[in-house]
Amino acid sequence: MHKIQYPLSVLYRFILAFGIGYICSYLLSLSLIDLFYPYLAKAESIYLAAFSALIFYIIFVIFSFCIQSLRKLSTIILSLLSMLFLLSKLVG
Repeated sequence: MHKIQYPLSVLYRFILAFGIGYICSYLLSLSLIDLFYPYLAKAESIYLAAFSALIFYIIFVIFSFCIQSLRKLSTIILSLLSMLFLLSKLVG
């Protein structure tokens, strides 16, 4: 059973880190574009939001592999995803 459980947990961690991390960075960039647009030019707000989302994505992936418990990682990531989704709906 351990031969099957460990590769599945690694696959689950990869999906959380890279897949949901990409979705979170996308939602963050949408929110940041809407926040920066009144103060900066359109191109500058897009570049700044994309660069900030890229830094967020790198930090997200690093911290996803630093947290040992998959249950704790899932809780943190899903709460962050819901918070960013609500932020993108409220701002945009």
